[in-house]
Amino acid sequence: MPKFTVDQVPPRIRRTAERTMSSTPVSNELPFPRATLDELEDGVLLLDSDRRVVRVNRVFRSLLTLPDNRDLTGADGMALVRTHLAPIITDAGAARQLLAALRNREPLSRLECRIAPDRWVTCSVRVPDSGTVLLLVSDITARKESEENYHRLEQERNRYRELFDLAPDGYFVCDPQGMILDVNQAGALLLARDRQSLIGTAATDHIVPGDRKACRDLVAQFKSGVPGPLRGIEVRVQPAAGEPIPVSLSATAVRDDRGGLTEIRWLARDITRRVQVDAEREQLLAENQSLAADLAEERDLLRTVMEYTDVHLAYLDPHFRFVRVNTAYAEGSGHAKEDLLGRGHFDLFPDPENQAIFQRVRDTGEAFRIYAKPFAYVDQPERGKTFWDWSLVPVKDAKGDVQGLVFSLADVTERVRAEEEVRIRNRRLAVLNAVITASASAFTLDELLDNTLDAVLDNLGFDVGLIYMLEGRDRVHAGIRCYRGASEFALMQNQTLKVHHWPYNRVFVAGQPWFVEETDDAGSQERDVLADFGVASLAFIPLVAESSVVGALVLGSTERQEIPQETRRILEAVGREVGAGVLRGMLYDRLEAANREANLYLDILTHDIRNADNVTSIYADLLDEKLSGEEREYLQKLRAGIRKSIEITVNVATIRRIRESRTALHPVDLDRVIREEIAHHPDTRIAYEELGVTILADDLLPELFTNLIANAAKHGGPDVEVTITVDDAEEDGFLLVTVADTGPGVPDEAKQAIFSRFEQGEGRESGQGLGLSICRMLAARYGGTIWVEDRVPGHPEEGAAFVFTLREAAQNS
Repeated sequence: MPKFTVDQVPPRIRRTAERTMSSTPVSNELPFPRATLDELEDGVLLLDSDRRVVRVNRVFRSLLTLPDNRDLTGADGMALVRTHLAPIITDAGAARQLLAALRNREPLSRLECRIAPDRWVTCSVRVPDSGTVLLLVSDITARKESEENYHRLEQERNRYRELFDLAPDGYFVCDPQGMILDVNQAGALLLARDRQSLIGTAATDHIVPGDRKACRDLVAQFKSGVPGPLRGIEVRVQPAAGEPIPVSLSATAVRDDRGGLTEIRWLARDITRRVQVDAEREQLLAENQSLAADLAEERDLLRTVMEYTDVHLAYLDPHFRFVRVNTAYAEGSGHAKEDLLGRGHFDLFPDPENQAIFQRVRDTGEAFRIYAKPFAYVDQPERGKTFWDWSLVPVKDAKGDVQGLVFSLADVTERVRAEEEVRIRNRRLAVLNAVITASASAFTLDELLDNTLDAVLDNLGFDVGLIYMLEGRDRVHAGIRCYRGASEFALMQNQTLKVHHWPYNRVFVAGQPWFVEETDDAGSQERDVLADFGVASLAFIPLVAESSVVGALVLGSTERQEIPQETRRILEAVGREVGAGVLRGMLYDRLEAANREANLYLDILTHDIRNADNVTSIYADLLDEKLSGEEREYLQKLRAGIRKSIEITVNVATIRRIRESRTALHPVDLDRVIREEIAHHPDTRIAYEELGVTILADDLLPELFTNLIANAAKHGGPDVEVTITVDDAEEDGFLLVTVADTGPGVPDEAKQAIFSRFEQGEGRESGQGLGLSICRMLAARYGGTIWVEDRVPGHPEEGAAFVFTLREAAQNS
């Protein structure tokens, strides 16, 4: 017998049942025969007014997994629904709504409930007037599946349409004759036409005529039964405006059940960019080939540079293993290339500080450079400390990850040592310069020693200093001549040193420096010396003058226990310089003594001899009255000798005044000086035109004119004529003074030497030669020069012209 739902019950039976349910009390019998209820596809639960079960069919039992042989009549219907139906409804709200409708006898129509992941039912509550309640449960799983399938198909269709419309490439749907049935937005944009205007047009009409045959051949293949799809056909399409556009066509055939061709679906992809890219690729390929050739050339060049440079180069992987090294690096490391490659850098050359630098460069990707970094080879100690300029540069890939490190080294050990030597020499020179400056500014030996000691202490960092000098003729003791920073105890203990006793004899007798240091190797006697002076280290430097030790420079430090070799060399140089300064002081003292002795002789010459000449001259005058004839001639020669002697003493006195006088120059009336000198020579004819000029000079200026006029009178005889002229010199601020005579003149070969002391020009009478030398000294004293010319150019025999320059005084002077 066929199954049917409640709604499909024959109308006559349904009306009879409804009348019975509304007019008669509920009993154990239903107007529906039991067989009829069991044949329904819907589950039926009939409850009386007390919500007790009146009837339940087989479908309902199956739904609640109740056994068929169990009699549920009279059971609590609400409890049955609450314990068996409500729990399997996945929506708790729907379950509550169903229970409320049953409890409150409220009609409920087709409440959809999911009772399993893939099963749906509708629950309906019907309430007849009789007070009974009818619960109908209909299985709608098949309908739900149909709805979901329809919904999925609709979504797929919409998604396909969206893909079709929004696809970046152009899609064209054509019939077998090539007429366009549909086109997406990208296709319309490709052809620069409205979408609707394209539908119904021939697809080949939009292809450049020269490319249409390829499309026709493709359609012919589909018509001949080729299944497709067919791809890779490149043609040019002609948009409504603009230049043709290259596209790549792919086509798929759509066939009916009999295999007949119904549609051809075209995909047109704009390959303008690809064509451009292909052209660019070809260009790049050519450029890459050229670049590869250039790189090969550069690689060969770099390989040559790498192999023949003096810089040590190495390439290491991220684990600091050698990948490649140049010859300079291998030779500098003391290893062969094959011994380095693949080995870890810090396995061969362990150095925690350098390893930390390598790790930082690798981890941060930042290059590192350092200059003159010290390094000692653990396996080659004979090389000592070396110094290197080195850099570490990371090599990165396209992502910026470090792939390796380029390590470059330049050995600057010799440069650093040279710089250190220069620094030491500069320091030594600075100290020596300070000592020389101090000694040069001293005028006495004590001042020299004081200045020198201050300079040494200021520049070498010692805080105790003493200078000992040998005392007495026996030279067996050395006493303190000056000191700085020494304590009273040290001065008391070391006031006098016995130079022939150990250990001081090595300094004062042998002339060797002695350095005493508070080290573990120091002996008891050395420690006693340090304690006596109250210092931690001590330097005794001999002072040598004229190959003999004359004293010692003693320097101490209260903090520094050792004296570096550099400081020792400087101290030895300082000792030599101080010794030279002491020698200069001694020579200065001797010079002073000699100068005093010379002055004594000059005093005798200029005063005592001159007085003797004057007395002799007086006696000669007395004899003049008593002598005659040949004896009288002898007397005249005696007077001439006396005059020469007086002239010599006068000249010597003048030279002494020039040497010793340091008076400042002041304005002097030149006309007055010349006139006074002319008056002092009444026997000589002198021509001079007064000009009224003032020059810068002092009270020795008359000696200049005295010597020149006397020289002209002496060599020119009684008939000589002298002319004095004053003119402006070529140099601004100077006057040109000329003293010309008509005497025998000065030969050309004697013009340069005539002003030299004790030299005379040829043809002149014998003389002492001091007069013209005095003239040169005075001209230089006044800032000018002097020379001799011919009075008549080219004729020395016509007389001489002595020319000199004087500085003109300023107008406001």
